[in-house]
Amino acid sequence: MKNKKILFLIGLLVVIAVTIYILASQDLFVMKPGSVNTDELTLHTSEFPKSFNAYVNNATDASQVFDLVYATLMELDDKTLEYQPLIAESWSISPDQKEITVKISPAAQWSDGTPITAEDVKFTYDVIMNPENLTSVFRMYLGRLNPPEIIDEHTVRFTAKTAHYKNLEVVAGFNILPKHLMEGKDFNKEFNMSLPGSSGPYDLAEVKEGRYYVLTRKENYWADQLPHRKGTYNFKRIRFRVMNPVVAFEAFKKGEFDIYTEITAKRWVEDTNSEHFAKNWLVKQKIYNYAARGFQGLALNIRQPLFQDLRVRRAIAHLLNRELILEKIMFGEYKPLTSYWPYLYEKDEQSNPLMEFDPERAKSLLREAGYDRLDQTGYLVNEAGRRLEFTVAYVSEETEKFLTVFVEDCKNAGVKVNLERYSWATLIKKMDQYDFDTVMIGWSGTLFPDPEQLWHSRHINEAGGSNLPGYQNPEVDRLIDSLPAIYDPMKRAEIIKKIDRIIYQDVPYLLFWEADYSRIFYKNIFGRPETVFSKYGSGIIKYWWIDPEKAEEYERAVKSRRALPAEPEEIHYHDYAGEI
Repeated sequence: MKNKKILFLIGLLVVIAVTIYILASQDLFVMKPGSVNTDELTLHTSEFPKSFNAYVNNATDASQVFDLVYATLMELDDKTLEYQPLIAESWSISPDQKEITVKISPAAQWSDGTPITAEDVKFTYDVIMNPENLTSVFRMYLGRLNPPEIIDEHTVRFTAKTAHYKNLEVVAGFNILPKHLMEGKDFNKEFNMSLPGSSGPYDLAEVKEGRYYVLTRKENYWADQLPHRKGTYNFKRIRFRVMNPVVAFEAFKKGEFDIYTEITAKRWVEDTNSEHFAKNWLVKQKIYNYAARGFQGLALNIRQPLFQDLRVRRAIAHLLNRELILEKIMFGEYKPLTSYWPYLYEKDEQSNPLMEFDPERAKSLLREAGYDRLDQTGYLVNEAGRRLEFTVAYVSEETEKFLTVFVEDCKNAGVKVNLERYSWATLIKKMDQYDFDTVMIGWSGTLFPDPEQLWHSRHINEAGGSNLPGYQNPEVDRLIDSLPAIYDPMKRAEIIKKIDRIIYQDVPYLLFWEADYSRIFYKNIFGRPETVFSKYGSGIIKYWWIDPEKAEEYERAVKSRRALPAEPEEIHYHDYAGEI
């Protein structure tokens, strides 16, 4: 179910964008003394969510808020990946893996004091499975289960239609909704800017549409008594401010944000040579942990006649000059991406061969596909006079520097590429309706990958679905259909690698580049684990806190212009015995 944390636009990614440098007035570079609020964490976001209801808007920003407001039945231990109690105090699984019986904790309650019951669990299932609701991404998962059976007020039984290694994950991981506050209301419209009846550690307390939103920590929160929740979620308020990433970086250096994560290669290499970083008021770190990293690139809409020809897709792949872009624009910070599941491969294991920049090979493939003549403007056309032309849809201006390289290389090969920039909300709508030629997107990785949602042909035409390219391959379908009965993760990984190799050769995406680390900038005011991030994720909101002594020392250092002790620039999770 955690695949809902999937969709985010490449223009908003930490890992691939390129800054268009904006000269700022000198006062932008002056950090304000006394700027630390020890009760409030201030974060940056590039786009205001179109909805905070993550069941109808499965974007990363909405899902982050939704998870803090609405608890799940269980949660994964950050080290062992074993499930721990949350709303569910206990559960049992039948020997055939088809029946999961969940006992709800009597302590679990909504923010108005109403107990969470089996009725809420059944209501949530019904809401997601209602075809009138914009919840198709989640219907795929819950659709593997029959409607839950209410045994009593605090007991509910799920029966799977078939055995599937994901069944427990699905039951454990979907956010439970308050029946008494949502029943009878329009789920698609009434819970976009407010989330009533929270059961998580935070409430969505304040929303200024287009500008900011604020979460507030609950006092006497029922789940704080759980042993594995001790000392977590320490920020009393979390404020998300909406700002252009370039402007936000300067605001971060000025002291207006506590953490900054939309770090481009240029920012990392060239824009950290200021006093703020030299004197360690701001910390700059690369984090190497065991996070499941996803992929990013250009989705080619195979529903469009142009991209139905594999030769055309492969030709376009040979016109993406990754090597030049990585060397000249990305400062050597990344390597070419050659897999849709790069984290499944060992460091010394070959995934797929790179489709190298090769304009002559591209032209040869295009001739084979029938694009063998030029029109009067110098672009390739086929026998019917159809020009080889397509449009790239994207969000952030920061991606334009490397997109223009791609456009120029395509032009030199006789391919016309147009760039069309959209707002996040508009592009989401276009993707929901598959109304694009190509779109720049990224998908986050999951610890327990399930290729069905993105790659099975049965999901090609689902409104709001995740098979954006409209990809279909009978052998891939067969391999995906073989996965549910395989409970050994190593055996599943080998099958997914086979799927990966087939998909890679079919070129539904132009894959870009990757890094095996995460990057972060933050004020030197935090208490945090030695590992900085948790084993498989970041854990910032869950495990960090603002240390009053460090905050006071930070303020004195900034005011007196003296340096703070240096922090290591690289953190390798495996180096720490006392990790989370």
